[in-house]
Amino acid sequence: MDTKKPVAGQNSSLGKTINSYRFYLLILIMMIMGIFVRNFFSAFNMKGIFDSTVLYAMLGLGFTICMVAGHMDLSVGAMANMGAVLTMGMHTLSGRGWAFSITVAVIAGLFVGFLNGILVSKAKIHSFITTLGMQFVLRGAMYIYCGGAEIGDKGDFAFADFLNMKLGFLPLSPKVVFVLLFVIVVAFLMRNTRWGRNIYLIGGNEESAWLAGIKRDAMTISVFALSGLACAIGGAVFAICQSSALPNLGEKGISPLLVALAATIIGGTATSGGKGSVWNTYASVYGLMVMSNVLTSLSGKYEVQILFNGLVLAACVVYETITNYFRSKRIGERAQLLEELSEGEPRRPSHAGGLGSG
Repeated sequence: MDTKKPVAGQNSSLGKTINSYRFYLLILIMMIMGIFVRNFFSAFNMKGIFDSTVLYAMLGLGFTICMVAGHMDLSVGAMANMGAVLTMGMHTLSGRGWAFSITVAVIAGLFVGFLNGILVSKAKIHSFITTLGMQFVLRGAMYIYCGGAEIGDKGDFAFADFLNMKLGFLPLSPKVVFVLLFVIVVAFLMRNTRWGRNIYLIGGNEESAWLAGIKRDAMTISVFALSGLACAIGGAVFAICQSSALPNLGEKGISPLLVALAATIIGGTATSGGKGSVWNTYASVYGLMVMSNVLTSLSGKYEVQILFNGLVLAACVVYETITNYFRSKRIGERAQLLEELSEGEPRRPSHAGGLGSG
């Protein structure tokens, strides 16, 4: 008879695995529910779901990298709105080409993100206050720029048709492929470069980051700048595909900021920093869009979609709160130490691993 005792934490391994991949569980549950929705698995509907992830994925990417670094960027929605308005404004009101219009929007996003980073790192203003204020500044500026009216495209729909077209037998469009490649590149940089590893370290342990000689201010500025870049690109692509831009993006219905926040937390990014994945955030965005599609089709009510978005987010927050509470009570106990040992923790900064003054 085998009398070997189970490894500490083995009984909870299933629950931890489910929690770690809860965004995939959300997708699976919604796919099962989709069996009861007519034409849910059609290529047309699948393409529509993927298309709906484009804007939210770029905002979620920006929000995630900031949260991993220990900050919050509440201006992601406003920066996307700015990118959309400037792109359509330059193209329609100023008669510029798409390349010039998108470049202006991207530069503006980089500048605003850079300014957020300067205020947070140099002026020592909390990121919550900084980005909340920037949100209202950008919203007011966009209202002034377009006079509070919608900016439409004057008959030039060729680029929009290209971005929206279906790629062969795949339920994808060029804009979805572009966003996927962008997410993959950022995910690779976060996990496999000195810059990315430093972001995790300054978000998880500022003291260790300081001892490792990491330039925290420069890292913070780069994180917010990348967030501004991603959001401006997302807004520009969204406006081109919709052939219009509004100064009040997200004020009616579900706010893009709230979707980005929900996807970031559902994807497992820690609100305290040091843990997260942009790829998990993208998978969570897709899960939320699948849920939106299924619930809207089954109930026919937009309010149900909003309710379930809130319930899923609340469930993840409550679970994380309870888990952190019990984990804090077990710190120093033998079972906790054995569990950390089996998981390869605690992790200490390794100067040979690329941490340094980068």
